[in-house]
Amino acid sequence: MKNNVSKIKETKQTQCFSYEVVMLVHIIADNETTARTQLDDKGGIVTKRDVKLVNTQALYGEEKE
Repeated sequence: MKNNVSKIKETKQTQCFSYEVVMLVHIIADNETTARTQLDDKGGIVTKRDVKLVNTQALYGEEKE
């Protein structure tokens, strides 16, 4: 602590994780327009999901060397 300044709150490291996600989603609907609207509004039935970590970046409270 310098100059009579005290730490108000302990900080912990926060990170941003970026993922690339490829999914196969099924929608049951009468036509493609309805299916697209349902997909955008409510989602669908996910039958396959591939996830790949792309990047990690420290945002807050990073360790000093």
